[in-house]
Amino acid sequence: MKKTLICLSIVAACTSHMAFAESSPSADFSKAYQQYNQAIDANNQADVITYAQQAYELGKVKFGADSIDSANLAINWANAIVAQSKQNNRGRVVQDEQVINAQQLFESALTTYRKALPDNDIAFVDPLIGLAETTPDNAYAKKILFEAIDIAEDDGNELTVAEVKTFAFYRLTGTEFYTRKVRDFAFDAYDIYKDKLPANAIKRVDATYLYGALNEAMGQHSKAIDALVEVIKQYKALPYSHPHELRAHALLVDIYQQKGQKDKATKHCIAIGEMTPWNDQQEQTPLFRTAPDYPMSYASRGKSGWVKLEFTVDEQGFVQSPKVLDSDGGSQFEKESIEALSQWRYAPKFVDGKPAKGTATVQIDFTLG
Repeated sequence: MKKTLICLSIVAACTSHMAFAESSPSADFSKAYQQYNQAIDANNQADVITYAQQAYELGKVKFGADSIDSANLAINWANAIVAQSKQNNRGRVVQDEQVINAQQLFESALTTYRKALPDNDIAFVDPLIGLAETTPDNAYAKKILFEAIDIAEDDGNELTVAEVKTFAFYRLTGTEFYTRKVRDFAFDAYDIYKDKLPANAIKRVDATYLYGALNEAMGQHSKAIDALVEVIKQYKALPYSHPHELRAHALLVDIYQQKGQKDKATKHCIAIGEMTPWNDQQEQTPLFRTAPDYPMSYASRGKSGWVKLEFTVDEQGFVQSPKVLDSDGGSQFEKESIEALSQWRYAPKFVDGKPAKGTATVQIDFTLG
């Protein structure tokens, strides 16, 4: 009966007595659980939360608060809360009263599991992942994620290992616990997906993107290029622009510019221009930039400032004709800004399906420290 909302290929084998053909079924619970499943099928997130909560509260009465079945229902409700938080916050889980409630539900389920199941039961992965996602305590998240990885590896399902390691990578990135070992989780997942899944499987493509992005950051340009080109190839089959496809193009622009291969970078600048509409009302985002030199005479005097410039982005994404609109701090800031900006690359503007020149502005700030 357990139906989780997180994207793990894990089915908890612990729904022991939740058959609806019992001799004395609870009509209210059966109805709430049926409505919960219907809401999932209809992708109605508001109803999923409503009926997951009802099923949990009625299930505690029906099965007992400390039963495995009630623990499973608690996880269903907690996962629904997490999904709603991500939906409302661009894929992020934001700490609020509801997410704190979800954390408590995961804790409760985990406590029940620890009393009723063997220590290495694969069912533990669901509440462990849920807790890691909802707790603000990074040290605790690391501890339980490493436990989840050990359990998944003991179970022997490599795809589950890949999913748990991928989650652990993203959860711990940006924290004080991001280490080479955590980074290598992403590489481990990539190797598994490459071995186990077809080239166009979304999990494999996402893992390939991450592999490419990490290699780009590490300066391993050859590996990064191969991976990012593969990502673009697979996402081209989609009827829409996937964020990873866009980012893969952007990373390739950066790599080719660093290698001095401007023609290859141009190809990806144009590709991004085709995929993303130009907005004359906002500052365009450079795909490749070099920082301006800080004038030594200004730095020695602790002088700061800024320069606002206008320029043309040509059909190939090169900067042309930069000119100063306004500035503060001195002419050397203006000179260094123009020299740096002339090396930047942008996605060109597209008009009627063809690249065209577009005018853009940017402000470059000079600050010390």
